[in-house]
Order: sequence, then C-alpha cells, then structure tokens
Amino acid sequence: MINLLNNIEEFKFNKIVVNDINSNIINFYKLLKEDYQYLKKQILIIEKEYNSLKDLNSKKEYYYKVREKFNHYDRKIKTVYFFFLMKTGFNGVYRENSKGKFNVPFGKKEYIKVDYDNLKNISNLIQNVEFYNLGYQDFFNILKEKEILDNSFIYCDPPYLPEDDIVNQKQELYTKDSFNHEQFVNLMSKLKHSKYIISMTDSKNANNIYGKLKKYKAGEFIRTINPKKSFKSTELIFSNYELNNDKE
Repeated sequence: MINLLNNIEEFKFNKIVVNDINSNIINFYKLLKEDYQYLKKQILIIEKEYNSLKDLNSKKEYYYKVREKFNHYDRKIKTVYFFFLMKTGFNGVYRENSKGKFNVPFGKKEYIKVDYDNLKNISNLIQNVEFYNLGYQDFFNILKEKEILDNSFIYCDPPYLPEDDIVNQKQELYTKDSFNHEQFVNLMSKLKHSKYIISMTDSKNANNIYGKLKKYKAGEFIRTINPKKSFKSTELIFSNYELNNDKE
C-alpha cells in the first residue's frame, strides 16, 4: 500500500482499498488517518517512558505490562499499545494463541526511536484509502457492491503454508482462526474480470493447492517465527495472468 501510494502517478490507480483480518492493524491505520495528533501524543508518552527505564529487566517488565493491557483493553489506547508491541516485541511479529491473545515475547530492545515525520507522511498518504476488517469473502462482496471488483488489481496475502520439512503438516497461523486455502483458491478462480496475485511460500502443499495458477519465484528470505525457530524460505507469486516485466 505504501509503495503504491508513493508511486501513485506511475501505477495510476483511481482508488486503493485495504482489508485485513487483523483488526489491530486496521484500527492503527484508521486512527493514523483520522487523528494523527492523538496517536503521536500517546506514542510519545509510551516511547519516553520505555526509553527512560535503566535496564532490560525493567523494560521487559514494562513490555509485559503493556502486553497484558493490550490483551484486555478495548479502547482507543489499545491502538497505541499495538504500535508499541510491534516496536518492542520479538522481530516485529504479530501472533496470537488459541484464545486470541497476543503472545509474542519481549524483543530485548534497548531503545526505540519513532520516526514521527514518516508517520505524518503516511497519514497524509492514506487520507483517500478505504480500510476494512473483514473476511475476504465479505470484503469481495463490498467491492462487488461498489461495482469495482471486476475492474480491480487485487493483491492477496493469505497465511503461508509451511515448508514441508519444517512443520509436520501443521500450518503456522498468526491468529487463532484457521484458513481454508482450498476454499480461497476456489473463490479466486471465479474472478474472471480482475487481475490478482497471491503471495505464498514454496512448499508441496502450496504447489498442490495453488498449482493451477501461474507461478513465479519472488525471492528467498529468512523467516523467524520465534526466538528458537528461523529458516530460509522461498517466496512465490501465483497469479491469473502473465507477468511480463520487472515493473509488473
């Protein structure tokens, strides 16, 4: 989204619509869009409090106190806690347990520095962006009601299927809810008048499920799920049309 907005004249999109099943990330962008000054004020407070603590043990205790509040609050300030946890949690990962509670451990950050100029710039960029927190089927229904689904470019980022030799057929999820990849592909295959690409890791399961689509290698990277597990991963792009050049 940020890349497209920074290069909007090149890509020439008339409208950008963003959806994510994670309500916390959507609520963050909505607040950044609607009330940047409140967000900045509250982040400044929590940033100064954290940075003023003298050692990592104190910062670790502070982190877990904020995490506890985040998991039990349902107020505007929760968005500020979310931003803080993404800055100070392990590897910037968002993960929930089976009860839907954020459970990422402390990231041992000595100091955090927030780029408020960048936040302000993003706030300006997203003023015309529409944000939704829906399942993908309901989101596509919204696009259909707006009569823009058939003339859209759609980028999809479903939960990655695991590499076959790393996880014993158990999908690594970022939230408590499961994701039916077969059902997702079935719905995407019915979109006849829009272009779409889907990000996915390279695995036997992924190739079996998404194999009917056109496949491209996007690159290799190191994935770190938790402090004890990291591995090299190949990312793929599946699409319903030919990618002909670097720009695409």
